[in-house]
Amino acid sequence: MEGNALKSEKPIYLLLGPYTAIGGVSVHIKRLAEILDEDYLFKFIDESPQKTPGVFHLRSGNILAYLKLLKNAQVVHIHTGIWWLRCIHIAIAFLLKKKILVTIHSLSNLNKRYKISITNVLLRLTTITIAVSERISDAIKVKKKIVLNAFIPPIIENETELPDEVVQLLHHNANKKTIVANAFKLVLYNGEDLYGLDLMIEVAKLAKKHQNDYKIIFVVASKDDENKMLKNYLEAISSYGLQQYITVLNYPISFAWLIKRSDLVVRPTNTDGDALTIREALFLKTPVIASNVVARPEGTFLFQNRDVPSLYSAIENVLNQDRKTASNQNTQETIATLRRKYISIIETE
Repeated sequence: MEGNALKSEKPIYLLLGPYTAIGGVSVHIKRLAEILDEDYLFKFIDESPQKTPGVFHLRSGNILAYLKLLKNAQVVHIHTGIWWLRCIHIAIAFLLKKKILVTIHSLSNLNKRYKISITNVLLRLTTITIAVSERISDAIKVKKKIVLNAFIPPIIENETELPDEVVQLLHHNANKKTIVANAFKLVLYNGEDLYGLDLMIEVAKLAKKHQNDYKIIFVVASKDDENKMLKNYLEAISSYGLQQYITVLNYPISFAWLIKRSDLVVRPTNTDGDALTIREALFLKTPVIASNVVARPEGTFLFQNRDVPSLYSAIENVLNQDRKTASNQNTQETIATLRRKYISIIETE
């Protein structure tokens, strides 16, 4: 009883965002709660299409439960990616006189001037806005803001182990160079594949043509049997006879574990925020190639956005030189530093 009483005395920290969905933002939300667990009692409002038992789901439509969570929280931290929903959360939390933190992970949902203008007005009601990159910070015209990338390092031993199917896939291709990439879900941005699975299929064609010992594993975390893009891609892989060169996994796994067991990570997106995938690869000392569509962290190898020859050339150059990234980061030290940084931000008046 005494332990429960002490636990309840912690300030309530409410996190809003895609808790259940597998992606960079959901990983960030869960890891943030882990590193601050000693200081706060965490509650969540989940905005994912899927549900997690015991976690309040916004799509339940239970407005009273939603308002109660906001009312009882001392800190409201919004990670919502949908611009208008983010604005609603801010307005209600402001009316309830809460300390409000907003982290903006991407500009992909702020692609119109009016969306940014309205967002900027609402952000003036917050305690502080966290932009995960300088590019995002430049778009946000508010005084109370900081730039802090969203990366919180994985404690690899705590990550869910890879499924047997993936372990076997890696084992059967142990004599090849393993290249990995991922997507939360397959979507178009400006009429093009946002996550670049189409580019990786083109790379697989070139690998087959040149008889490279490459194996590409592309993870699409969101299961969607009705996704026509995925069906078309799987048909293309089959029709071009690329099964030996590329495999698409359509379920969530620990991408950190996959990175650790791979030779190269590729991030072929045509827009981006501060990608967790890139920072995890750098932290785990696995080489990473990314499109030059936005500024990338130091140590990332770049290729020309949406340019297959440029991507293939970059892959060849990195793998042929057997490069490893340098990382002097220690997991526990990094987590301790981040914990102090976030507590300092939360205590902002």
